Amino acid sequence: MRFDLVDLRLFLLVAERGSITHGAELAGLALASASARIKGME
Repeated sequence: MRFDLVDLRLFLLVAERGSITHGAELAGLALASASARIKGME
């Protein structure tokens, strides 16, 4: 499985903030898009 830099940055932001919502906002992504990216990393 391959991850791009957006996925890795999003993962880091979510881990730092403790929230997918806040991580998505900081990454400039919609919550649904961020959630799908995180799910794809599982």
